[in-house]
Amino acid sequence: MTATPSIMSNPGQTPAANAQHVETILRQIDVLPTLPAIATRLLALTADTETHANQVIELISADPTLTAKVLSLSQRLGRNHRQDVTTVERAVQMMGFNAIRNAVLSVTVFDLYGPSDDEGEKDSTNSESEPFGTFDLTEFWWHSIGVAIAAQMIASRHRQEPGVDADEAFVCGLLHDIGKVALEQILPKAMQRVVELANLNQGNIAEFERRVMGLDHHTAGKRLTEQWNLPHIIQDCVWLHGQTFDMLPDIDHRKMVGIISLADLIVRRHYVGYSGNHQIREDPKLLAMQMELDPAVVDEVSEKLHIELGKHAAALGLAEKPSVELFMSSIQKANRELGRLNDAWLRKGRSSDRQSKILNAITAFHAEAEPGRSIETVFESVVSSAIRALGPANYSILYEHEAHKHWWLATYNHEGKRARDEMLTPPPNAPTLTQIDAQEPGQIGQMGLLPFVADYLGDDVDVREVRLIPLGCAWGTVAVLMHDIKDLPPWRELASMTTTWGAAIAATQQHAGAKRMSEQLVESNRQLSEAQQRLLQNESLARLGQMTSGAAHEMNNPLAVISGRGQLLAMKLQPGSEEQKAAQVVCDQAHRLSDLITSLHLMAEPPVANRSLTDVRKLLEKTVAQVKTQLSPALTQVPVSLQWKAELPVVPIDAEQVSQAVTELLLNAMQASPQSCVHLSVRVDSAATALVIQVTDDGVGMDEHTLAHALDPFFSYKPAGRRTGLGLSRVQQWAKAHGGTIDLRSTARNGTVASLTLPLD
Repeated sequence: MTATPSIMSNPGQTPAANAQHVETILRQIDVLPTLPAIATRLLALTADTETHANQVIELISADPTLTAKVLSLSQRLGRNHRQDVTTVERAVQMMGFNAIRNAVLSVTVFDLYGPSDDEGEKDSTNSESEPFGTFDLTEFWWHSIGVAIAAQMIASRHRQEPGVDADEAFVCGLLHDIGKVALEQILPKAMQRVVELANLNQGNIAEFERRVMGLDHHTAGKRLTEQWNLPHIIQDCVWLHGQTFDMLPDIDHRKMVGIISLADLIVRRHYVGYSGNHQIREDPKLLAMQMELDPAVVDEVSEKLHIELGKHAAALGLAEKPSVELFMSSIQKANRELGRLNDAWLRKGRSSDRQSKILNAITAFHAEAEPGRSIETVFESVVSSAIRALGPANYSILYEHEAHKHWWLATYNHEGKRARDEMLTPPPNAPTLTQIDAQEPGQIGQMGLLPFVADYLGDDVDVREVRLIPLGCAWGTVAVLMHDIKDLPPWRELASMTTTWGAAIAATQQHAGAKRMSEQLVESNRQLSEAQQRLLQNESLARLGQMTSGAAHEMNNPLAVISGRGQLLAMKLQPGSEEQKAAQVVCDQAHRLSDLITSLHLMAEPPVANRSLTDVRKLLEKTVAQVKTQLSPALTQVPVSLQWKAELPVVPIDAEQVSQAVTELLLNAMQASPQSCVHLSVRVDSAATALVIQVTDDGVGMDEHTLAHALDPFFSYKPAGRRTGLGLSRVQQWAKAHGGTIDLRSTARNGTVASLTLPLD
């Protein structure tokens, strides 16, 4: 056995600490003894389709002791063969590689972790041989062999089921609880506590393993069988047995896992050996029918279990017992379990009486409650309630009067009358009461409070006997009740009462309530200010929409006349003359004013995206070509790099709106004096939920003020008269029409990255 320190799980640990604790245990499992070389070699041989029978025969025959045990167990496993199995060669021929592998695996694991000779000779019929909190290895193997036999019998009865093999069922049943042995090897003291709790509470040992050690034998067994590189069917039976059959994952050997669970239930109902799981109320016949097995198999297994158990136990090396003796042993264990169950009911009865007393104290405490009580009155009510529920004692309440400044200590006599008050000033490094865990009581010395309160508790109080009860509420510990009661009820029974006391004290903290109200008021004002700003912006856009609607109606006709007459005049004048150029300017400015009115319409009346399946690659190539026709000769020399993934799909977007948005982004990038080129990329995000178009330049960039207002209508970092300042605002409107966003990242002299994200659903 590997000597390791006892590790106990702390419920107050953080999730990260618990995870590290569990991983520490699993690493200790990894250093447990591995399977003997002969078993490891046999597993490799039987898994190789090229292996010849002679190789297996030679490997087993090289160990005479192993040969004798394998032949004996093979004779038991191969019950359908009429001829005796007297040689390894005969065993391999009659039973096949898998059966021999399972026999060797069963024998070697039992030899590795089986009971010693002294343990194997113990008389399980004697109740004195089963200490209340000791993990009995002999009894464990009696249970495991019983499950192996029951599983083999169930599998033999249903051999027509896919993935069900009787020999595999035997070894899966034998090893189903091997994780208990692993935990007992590395954490013997913790396992002793687990067994004690399981027996005391008549519960499932796995639940108490998780409470005490942070993991159960299912997880430990899975890690051990993985380390041994056992077949997946064995690993999953060790890991998943005992789960509700309907909740098992859809794996190839799901039926086998269910058979092991059924065999375990049958054996536990017959009290064969020790499993630690006392929950046996489930009907095995109902479980068999749920698995679509013949329920009659339960009676067949029950009838033959004790007879077969003695035979197989002897074959494995466990002291053989007559079937009658095994049967009587099971009856005696059932009687002991009944006695323990009666003890458990008595304990629950005493617990019920205590809880009734506590409930009455809580009721009386609420009856005394009045609105607007002072903190002193609440303290007196808490002490009176404690006397009702716990009995007379020396009580004191420690309260943090001012955070990190003063502690208020109120002491009371046995009648609940206040004896004196003290205002304490703790050192700067003293803990605050909120740092005390409100989930469990403790000693005054353990919580570091002894130096500050010892001189104020009174001469008749033995400080060494003083205990603390944290009084908590929703946000932590608000006060501490100190007492010198020796026999305190379990903390889980006190929790409802201490929470009631803590909530009452917290309700009187007027300054804390005022502070919370002030913070809420500040937050409400901030939200109101933001809402008002959004409302003003929306009202401005609405007024702008009304104005542009009227102005457009009045201006479109004159603009059409001006543009038409300007074009006629330009056609009649001498090409290239100053007069012809002036007429063309009139036409261009009329068009510009018409575009401005259209943009104002877009801002006032947000567009709707008319989605259709679009080839984004072709759309962007066309857009880049169109943009270059709109640039001045100097800007046409700026290269545009277009990048996409080969698997870019056809996506549902409004092609016209996306093209216009990309046009605006490209124009902005090219007019930002890029040093090298403008980069245009397009991709679909990893979740395939959005189209991301990104335009990047290494031009002049934007300062903080420009970046903050870049999306505002009519804002432009260009000098007045150069541009309308509506380009990025229109991009934002087109993005919103798709339910998307436009994001700008830029710094002065370091270029700009504009990301247009459009959801595809």
